[in-house]
Amino acid sequence: MDMPFSFRKIWLSMPGEFSYKYFTMLLIKSFRTCHLCHCFKMIASKNMSVAINEPNVVPEHLNNLAKQLNVKSSVLSKVINNHQEKLQFYTESRWLVLFEYLTQYDFKTSELLEMIDSNPDILGVSRQDLQKCMTAWTNFRFDDKKLRQLIVSQPSCLLLDDKQILSRIPKLLSYVGNKQNRLLELISYSPNILFDNWKYIESKLDYLLLNMELGPTQFVTTSVMSSTLFDLKCRHTFLIKLGMYKPRDPKANPNQITGNPSLKKIIETSDKQFAVKVAGVTAEEFFVFKKIFKKQLDGENEDDSDEPEYYSDDN
Repeated sequence: MDMPFSFRKIWLSMPGEFSYKYFTMLLIKSFRTCHLCHCFKMIASKNMSVAINEPNVVPEHLNNLAKQLNVKSSVLSKVINNHQEKLQFYTESRWLVLFEYLTQYDFKTSELLEMIDSNPDILGVSRQDLQKCMTAWTNFRFDDKKLRQLIVSQPSCLLLDDKQILSRIPKLLSYVGNKQNRLLELISYSPNILFDNWKYIESKLDYLLLNMELGPTQFVTTSVMSSTLFDLKCRHTFLIKLGMYKPRDPKANPNQITGNPSLKKIIETSDKQFAVKVAGVTAEEFFVFKKIFKKQLDGENEDDSDEPEYYSDDN
């Protein structure tokens, strides 16, 4: 067997019997190191490919888990492969707890798998916390089907502490006329309203109702609550200055449609689209106004450190 160049160099540099003994020890040590490295690589590769080792082949342990969960093994494998780094830390018991508990609320197993694929972190919720969370949600007597639809589309609802739910939901209901279905719609479009700082959420809701004079039905089916208050104020003010957004008649129904641009067009567009397609100006004109408006708001809020910055969602 040919000797690698690096070993041959060491061999030639050492005299006599000592070189033979040292070289033998070096070879043994190198073999052990390489063998251990190979073993670790094998272990790592098994952990990183727990779902599918070969195309179209599902390991037996996943087939067994799929049977216990009553889902298709191929779909389960796909979900696990989509989130290997996160899901490798959750034992099978975590899957079983989630499925066994939530199926009591008529969640389909296919929906639960869809939820995990959307947000793997829900597997980290203990049975006790799941129970507290679901008890808090059902405490408000939402329509069962609509509540399930919300949780399936926004699994992060299961990550909430029961105290958060019991505190936040009544506050939000007061802004949508205490209409439960309206609130579920609003959450489905902007789940952040359950997690964000309440003072910041309240500021946006107050602006919609008082400054833009919009009724709940005009904003619950938009993603306005996911946008910044700065963008909302900036675009609304820009349209007012152009004469394209006019105050509502005080005697009119708050839910009555006006000739003003819809909230979707105002907020669910890029800066360029808003400028050109909604405001009817060039993008450059709006960009200049936005910079000036930001400086103006910065100056107004400079001495009030308790107020959230209107151009940031960090609070």
